[in-house]
Amino acid sequence: MITEARATPIDTMAMRWTGAEALRVLRAGLAASVSVVLLATMAVLAVPHARGIAFFPALRYAVVTPACVVVAVAAAFLYRALAERSARPRATLAAVLAGLAAGALLAMAAAGPRGLAAAALPAVACVAVALALLVPRLVRLVDRRRPSRAGAAAVAALGALELLGLAGALSSERAVPRGPQGLAFEIPRAMFDADHRFIELPSGARVHYVDEGAGETLLFLHGNPAWSFQWRDLLRGLRGSHRCVALDYPGFGLSEAPAGFGYTPREESLVVEELVDRLGLRDVTLVMQDWGGPIGLGLAGRRPELVRRVVLGSTWAWPTSTDTPRGKFSMIVGGPLGEFAQVNFNAFAALGIENGIVRELPAEVADVYVRPFRPLDRRGIAAFYPGQITAANDYFAEVEAGLSRLADKEALIFWALKDVGFPRGDLERFEAAFPDHRTIELPDADHFFFEDAAEQMIQEIRAFAAPDAARPTTGSGDRR
Repeated sequence: MITEARATPIDTMAMRWTGAEALRVLRAGLAASVSVVLLATMAVLAVPHARGIAFFPALRYAVVTPACVVVAVAAAFLYRALAERSARPRATLAAVLAGLAAGALLAMAAAGPRGLAAAALPAVACVAVALALLVPRLVRLVDRRRPSRAGAAAVAALGALELLGLAGALSSERAVPRGPQGLAFEIPRAMFDADHRFIELPSGARVHYVDEGAGETLLFLHGNPAWSFQWRDLLRGLRGSHRCVALDYPGFGLSEAPAGFGYTPREESLVVEELVDRLGLRDVTLVMQDWGGPIGLGLAGRRPELVRRVVLGSTWAWPTSTDTPRGKFSMIVGGPLGEFAQVNFNAFAALGIENGIVRELPAEVADVYVRPFRPLDRRGIAAFYPGQITAANDYFAEVEAGLSRLADKEALIFWALKDVGFPRGDLERFEAAFPDHRTIELPDADHFFFEDAAEQMIQEIRAFAAPDAARPTTGSGDRR
């Protein structure tokens, strides 16, 4: 074993910095960076925090990776220089790395947002310790002999994956064109033909909504990863016969949360209730999908006098066990892997929309769908909500208990048969909760079923929510 006190060729001989020597040291630094990037990324994700919404963009992969590469390569050249001049090059390198780590943390504490330094501490410490251990070994290894082909191939493969990941992360951060009249991003009128409104609520939330048409009120509640844009076709088709109101929950779309907002489904449901009261909405027909179900049914259970009918699909209203497929989805997508994919690559938002629609969605429409999730400080909400499927079980128990107060409401249920996230058991529970229901099965529709069956839904909702004198009668438990 080589110790600091024993002489080595590197320790005793002042070698010239030839091009070949510089390349060998560079190779050692890059090899060290591969392991360090992995360690730093895992350390960032391991810090306890609310997944997605408490993630610091400064610690994202697109920042951590180049920073680790630069520090690792610099450490390799520093060690090579110290080995020629210092009797204890490894100890000196470790001291320099410790000082650099301390300086970085102090800078984060002084100039960064509150909590950034604490969140970064494990990653910074891992990088410093790993480089202090790896760099001397790798520099000596490449100086004395060629690395094994298997080892070199493994490092090259991991390095290539990291570079591809960096390219993907950077491409997801491209700027979104700003919209007119202060909108955070452009919303083509040809796609979403509505006037965009904002309202300041007593809670401090600034809510974006659209309010189109006249007649009986339809209140549209979106899911995740989505925003009011998802209802554009239904709004266009129904505003001629109904008043159509669609909002974005705080943190989604164009809505903004007040200070201290936790973004939980209970809080979002209370914001929806505030909006209903401020706009004076009564005898509302709730149109709900995905998270719109528990958010809207929570409101309906608290204030059943406000709700006249419900329209729902691809949703649920009861606690979820981690042993079920939906619970396992919650643990995975709402855990470290899901957060990493969403906050660094906007992956859940993009793939969730792409894989949740049967028909081929035009690229320009898909782009507008994900625009609210492109800003680094806005994309984490899509990673937070999968975890809430199991984390918010107390709220779901309240929503389920409130269903008994809605048993007299008429229900129109759309059930997308290609949506594996919501099996027939969920449908049967809704049919039992709403005895006066009509179920329409959609064999060629998926999670975003309104994209696959918009025209059919417009016709069915128009008939279902027509004034009593004009609405055809249907028997209890009618199913198509």
